[in-house]
This record gives sequence, structure tokens and C-alpha cells, in this order.
Amino acid sequence: MVAEVLLDKCTGCGLCVNVCPTVALSLRGRTEEDPKGPGTRRVAALVEDACYNAQNCVEICPEDALTMHVLQEPFHVTTTADDTEREAVAALCRHAGVHPKQPICFCAETRASEIAAAILRGASSPEEVSLATGARTGCTELCQQPILRLLEAAGNVNIAKNPPGGFQWYGVAATAVDLLDGSGHVAPEYARQYPIYPLDRDAQALRGNFEEA
Repeated sequence: MVAEVLLDKCTGCGLCVNVCPTVALSLRGRTEEDPKGPGTRRVAALVEDACYNAQNCVEICPEDALTMHVLQEPFHVTTTADDTEREAVAALCRHAGVHPKQPICFCAETRASEIAAAILRGASSPEEVSLATGARTGCTELCQQPILRLLEAAGNVNIAKNPPGGFQWYGVAATAVDLLDGSGHVAPEYARQYPIYPLDRDAQALRGNFEEA
């Protein structure tokens, strides 16, 4: 499905722009052809090719000025690593503390290897990852942290929010991998502090080292 802006209802508040995970919405000035005409508040504008049916805009609009309709020609979005990229994909996933086969976005059924492949091919922000893979266009929340973690592992740090006032960004939470010391194992002080948790085993599994997990 794809969003549609109902121009006669849109007040140009911009809430839809701030929650779109693929930056498919923006605000533009009204023209003579628009309801209410020029000189009034701006109106939402949609890039249809970038709309991946997240429906955040529909849910947040206070004026019911957005609706969804079925695409005449559905499209499939994916990024698959080829044979020459698999080693680099595995290395990036390992550095980020995720397994290549680990599901990252359950809504879009996107695994870490696909996210990593998109990043290796040039995606440098969550929005670009979403456009390349379809991830982060369902609930738009749960996969945000591992995507940011993979981006940071590839050297993409201090990524600017897009749009600047966007609501869809969250910080990166710590995982067991962050507790590893120079030996590649969870530091003894953490293991002693949290004895009931298999921190080292979890960290090794996240790095794909199942022999020690």
C-alpha cells in the first residue's frame, strides 16, 4: 500500500514528516491548484517511490489527512550479499556483535546480513538502510538499535537525524558484546557482579562463536 495526502484536510503541521522512516514526506508551499490556494500554510508532499507502507503518518495525523490505498503494481525491496561480499558482511556483523543470520527486522523479515550488505554498498543512515532493505518500515522501533549498531560498526558515527526533528530515532542500548575485554571475553568483574547471567556465553553467541557459547 502507499500513502495519499488529502490536500483539503492537510493543515501542514508536519507531524507526518517527522515519523516517516524513509523520508517519503516533506512540506511544500500550496499552489493555485491546491485547496485553499497559495499564501496559506504549507501542505504535505509525498514521494510515492519512497513510501514503504509504514503507516506512521496515518496514525499520527490529527486531521485524518492521510490515507492508504493499494498499489496497482506491488514491488519487493531487498539487498542480497553476493559471493564476493559474504566475508565482509560476516566481518561487519561480527564487529557489531550480531550474527549474520540474526533477524533484525521481524516486520520485514530482514536479517543482519542484508542490513550489512546494504551498508557495504553505501547506505550510511537508517533511512538509506530502510530504502535499500525495507527494514524499519513495520513497527519502526524494535530494529532501530541493531541498525544503528551496524552503521556505527561500519564507521558511520554521529549520523544526523533526517528530518532534523524526526521522532523515530533512539539511542543504542548496551549488549553483552560491549562487556568484552581485550581477551575477547566478558571482563571478570562483570561476570562476578552478575553471576546468574551467562554474559560471556551470550556475547560469544552474538559474535558467532558458538563453540564457546
